[in-house]
Amino acid sequence: MRTRSLLLPRSSSAHPLDSRSRRGVGAVAAAGLALSLAACSGGGGEASAGGGDDPMTVEVNVYSRSLPYFQDFVAGAQERAEAEGVTLNVTYGETDPQLQYDQVQNALTKSPDGVIVVPVDPAALVPVFQQASDGGLPVLTAVNDIEEDGWPYVVGHVGKEYFEVGREKAQYIVDALGGQGTVAMIHGIRGLLFSELQGQGAMEVFAENPGITVIDGPYTGEFSSDAGLAAAENVLTANPDVDALYFDNDDIALGGVLAAQQRGIAMEDIVIIGTDGGEPARQAVANGELDMTITLCGVATGKLAMDTLVAFVRDGQKPDERFVDVPSQLITTESYEDVEALIAAGDC
Repeated sequence: MRTRSLLLPRSSSAHPLDSRSRRGVGAVAAAGLALSLAACSGGGGEASAGGGDDPMTVEVNVYSRSLPYFQDFVAGAQERAEAEGVTLNVTYGETDPQLQYDQVQNALTKSPDGVIVVPVDPAALVPVFQQASDGGLPVLTAVNDIEEDGWPYVVGHVGKEYFEVGREKAQYIVDALGGQGTVAMIHGIRGLLFSELQGQGAMEVFAENPGITVIDGPYTGEFSSDAGLAAAENVLTANPDVDALYFDNDDIALGGVLAAQQRGIAMEDIVIIGTDGGEPARQAVANGELDMTITLCGVATGKLAMDTLVAFVRDGQKPDERFVDVPSQLITTESYEDVEALIAAGDC
């Protein structure tokens, strides 16, 4: 099974809904949602076959509007929606679990044909997903997974194994340093699967290499270059001789590049890596500023999520496995042009 035990630290600022309040909100909403979902076709999560030309309306709720990766995801979903005759309504959770809960709950009351959600919090949406399932409205999660108790209520999950992404990033650093050196890890948002699972995977690889010393650094609390700059400045002040900077995400990694440059550190003297593969990060790789990033192929992921949901709604076709793996590409100066060609073709 494609799962791992998630031992995630929690933060009140990142996760304002505790388990009891999440379940409580779901219970209060149940009556209203049941009335709204009664208009949806099917029951118990089963799809109704309608044919490829049937018009559809799909509600999409995405983790954030500002991050380049999610802009790519929405672009891919919209491209496939237009090709399939699907009307797409997009809202943004803006990294706020309560806001996203309210938005998804509101989306269900519109009785769409299906819903795609990129969860902010792995547990907060489980009650509303259960209500959707009970009313026969199919929900697909994408990019960020949910907790296991919510799996029975969704069609499936389209995403990437973040644990393996973290391992791949750490192995790149180990190889770049020849197995010897000090690595500082700067994280994004505490408790977010994207951050935590990458970190767990990376630490597993670092633990396998005794010549690597790890400074497990701060959580920035957000994904922005300003937050990355501030965190990297603090880490470099306390540890001026680090050999590599590991970042969860490209936005904070670009802040780390600036912090190193402002200290007069030559880019060839430090390894800096991120994740996401948005255009600014790819350009930084091409310029020799960012050593490596992994693109999670936002456009291709958006397309695959839309195709997966449409196949279920129109043809009753459920994914063979709950976890539908998406493509990814490691971007370095050597692979830059090849990956750019894939992105230009819409294949990443």
